[in-house]
Amino acid sequence: MEDCNFMIRANEEGEVIHIVREHAQDKHGMSISDKDVRKGMANA
Repeated sequence: MEDCNFMIRANEEGEVIHIVREHAQDKHGMSISDKDVRKGMANA
């Protein structure tokens, strides 16, 4: 899989999760959970 340089900034955690999940599905065909998004946020 290619690296993805997708970046997001938002004031609300819920907004970040929504946009990240939407991006993962639309651009990469991936379905990810809120929990997985939060893990990624913790590593960012």
